[in-house]
Amino acid sequence: MESIRRWAVAAAFLWVALMGQGAAAQEYGSCTDAKGQPVAVQEDPTSSLVFDTRLVDGTPVIVHNPQLLPDLWPTARLFLFAHECARIQAGYLPPSPRTVAQDRSLDCQAVEWLVRNGRVRADDIGLIEKALNGLRRRDWRYVAEEPRRVEVAACYRRIVESLAKSAEGSKRDWSRCVEVCGDQMVDCRAAGGQVGETTVDCMQVYLICVDICNRRYP
Repeated sequence: MESIRRWAVAAAFLWVALMGQGAAAQEYGSCTDAKGQPVAVQEDPTSSLVFDTRLVDGTPVIVHNPQLLPDLWPTARLFLFAHECARIQAGYLPPSPRTVAQDRSLDCQAVEWLVRNGRVRADDIGLIEKALNGLRRRDWRYVAEEPRRVEVAACYRRIVESLAKSAEGSKRDWSRCVEVCGDQMVDCRAAGGQVGETTVDCMQVYLICVDICNRRYP
């Protein structure tokens, strides 16, 4: 548990650094569709929603109207972008209707996008909830069909814990892999570098083995 906690802290510092580089500029990007293809983002001051999806020659495009809800906290606005990206990845493309139940189901996916792209830290989650839950009823027509509560703190905790466990498991597997490389080098040197009828550079073989481990467990 302590090792997982250390990994979570290290990951948090990385996410904060990335957030400072990207979110400060409020660049809306890095969204991909269900096939892993990049999704373009276009501004349209005539759009009726802050973020919406249109099909252009059958390809989804996210449309952003920066004139709607101009006072919304920037990171909460970024959450709305992530939510639209999650909608596309889930396959809810026009003319599929937008529903409250659908929006709630996509909230966690939006948070995961923010986390994986280094765009939020723990303190931001409560502020996102506060900003969106503080919208007036008439403001929600620019976001979804009906007002809803946004509750994503539990999603954030679950996602961070999952990523920390995954990182811990990957590090453990990498350590075992490199340990095997070391054992092989010891055996190689004990045999005078002889592998069958071939003489090899034991250190070079070790370095190649470690490189394979690095690629397998990045």
